[in-house]
Amino acid sequence: MTTVLAAVAAVVVVGALFVIRLKYELRRANTPTTGERIDISMRPNLALLVIDIQKDFTSIGGKYGWDEAYLKKRLAMISTAAVKASQAEIPVIAIRHVYRAPLIRLMIWFFGEGRGIPGSKGLGLALPLSPDFDIVKSLSDGFSSPELEGYLAANRIGTLLLTGLDGCHCVQNTANGALNRGYRVEILENAVLSRDKAGWRKHAEALEGRGAVLT
Repeated sequence: MTTVLAAVAAVVVVGALFVIRLKYELRRANTPTTGERIDISMRPNLALLVIDIQKDFTSIGGKYGWDEAYLKKRLAMISTAAVKASQAEIPVIAIRHVYRAPLIRLMIWFFGEGRGIPGSKGLGLALPLSPDFDIVKSLSDGFSSPELEGYLAANRIGTLLLTGLDGCHCVQNTANGALNRGYRVEILENAVLSRDKAGWRKHAEALEGRGAVLT
């Protein structure tokens, strides 16, 4: 009996530690980063950010897929924005997501069809873009990858045009990460995808309240 109770207690403790760690990973993954504020007067240039437009995250139908018409319309807007940016000599930055936190990765492997975890065949871009710069992040905020700030500084970029998915997660967290550092943020609303339309509207209004511009 004592052995059984000890085993049950051990399972309970391990389960509790798992939940605590998972909550920590999720909170960290979904919190905008902070950093040194830029001198916007020294950053006259613009860049277009294409966030998480990857094969893993842009399937049609099924449990994790999008409505086909909605997806195609938004992807077309992103493609158009990228073409116009290139024509205007505005750099296009592709930001791709790969889940690396151990427990999040485990949960996605079990319950999320392995989308976005290391080794997935769908980590590449879902659009035929030729980005000027390509970075990989493991947290929702693109600024969690130091390479982004390095590129923006080297190219004197102070205004960011945001597109991509999901509006309620990586787009809004990257926007907040940019605002935390003093960047000008413009969100191309028709080029943002979100599964939670009402949630995205609330995030968009909050971003406007912080100075972001929605077009």
